[in-house]
Amino acid sequence: MASMEKITVTETSLEYILDFCVNISRDMIVSGANIERVTISVAKIFAAYELTDTSIYVLSHFISLAARDHEGGYASRQVSIRSTGIELQRLKQLNRLCYAVVEDRPDPETLKDLLKMSNEVSDYPDVVVMLCRVGAMICLSLLFGGSWREVLCVIPVTVMMYYLTRLLQRPGLDNTVINALSMLIATTAVLLLIKTGISSNMPTILITISMMMVPGIPLVNAVRNLLCGNELNGILQLGKIVIETLALAVGIIVAFWFFRVDADSSDVVVTSLSSPIPVMILSFLTSIFLGVVFGIKYFDLIFAGLGGLLTRIVLITLSPLIGTRIILYAASAFVAALYSEILATKRKDPSTYFIYPAILPLVPGNLFYYTIAGIYAADAVMFRTYGVDCLFSAIGMSIGFVLSSIVAHYVRRVRLIKYLRSLIPVHPAQKKRKKR
Repeated sequence: MASMEKITVTETSLEYILDFCVNISRDMIVSGANIERVTISVAKIFAAYELTDTSIYVLSHFISLAARDHEGGYASRQVSIRSTGIELQRLKQLNRLCYAVVEDRPDPETLKDLLKMSNEVSDYPDVVVMLCRVGAMICLSLLFGGSWREVLCVIPVTVMMYYLTRLLQRPGLDNTVINALSMLIATTAVLLLIKTGISSNMPTILITISMMMVPGIPLVNAVRNLLCGNELNGILQLGKIVIETLALAVGIIVAFWFFRVDADSSDVVVTSLSSPIPVMILSFLTSIFLGVVFGIKYFDLIFAGLGGLLTRIVLITLSPLIGTRIILYAASAFVAALYSEILATKRKDPSTYFIYPAILPLVPGNLFYYTIAGIYAADAVMFRTYGVDCLFSAIGMSIGFVLSSIVAHYVRRVRLIKYLRSLIPVHPAQKKRKKR
């Protein structure tokens, strides 16, 4: 890349810069970045190239950027975003490219090629991703007290769901439809396996499967956006999460109704693994396995596993001391987010790169299933008890992440202001005063 030489932005180079910014913003969001990270990255790039009259408007489904060059030329770019996912290794490379562009200010004509190179991520082979997904589901099944019988049921359903989800995504179906169909087919497959006599523990199997479907990660991003200055985007995301979660519930209930499943309070009692050492080991392995699914590579997988382990240790330690679920989950989420923010700051990576694996022990998949079972069984007490616990878990998790995010948010803002001030030329007279 070029050195920190003075680059005069003309009308032509302004076009290159805007093209680069709008495309890298889209690619970062598609890969799982939060809105704040994208907005600050673009603001720094604009400042590095000394653009004026800048406008940055970023939503999870739409981006609009505009700026003026040194000659007074004005240009803008808009792009829509159809779908998002989690590709953390790609996000890491894009984030580091933003840092490099701000520090080195390469020729605007080279930005397109730099972005193309950063998007060239060597993905894991499909079979590796699928096997790691299976490994994560086995660990989760054991965490929920499952035996080898439940594991034998979880493995084929997980493999089927992996390829089924990819198949449903090809036509461009909405996530709501995909969630409903996927959960319907998954529940049907579990019920058929139960009928074969392999296992009779339907709740543990369904809870394990639903852990990969419950939108815990989007919930964190939505609340962070809502309370960190991106209210509109946060509200839209929360609405989408509610609809997608209801779609999962519909899938389970329809399958239950079709097979005439009898569900009462005794049917949904699941004994989770209680011995702390195995629980911590399984949490560590689950975060590593899902780190591979999310695209994390090499030594960073250890950081992913440590994040899940740390969160689990906090939960185990504080559970006897804190009886209120919302406070317990808030404290655990705060530690997980703080761990992620510190690593992100030290390594110049996006915090989401470490947050996603760290929050896995907090996703309330079991409470979600209990709530749905209460609805199906028309058991008002079960629905109210587990529904409130599920809601408080989600709220507590969000509060913990928001508290950490607010601190990180203002730290980033202060750094951005300092960076912008550093670009302002200092008058010679002021330099003399400072020396005196």
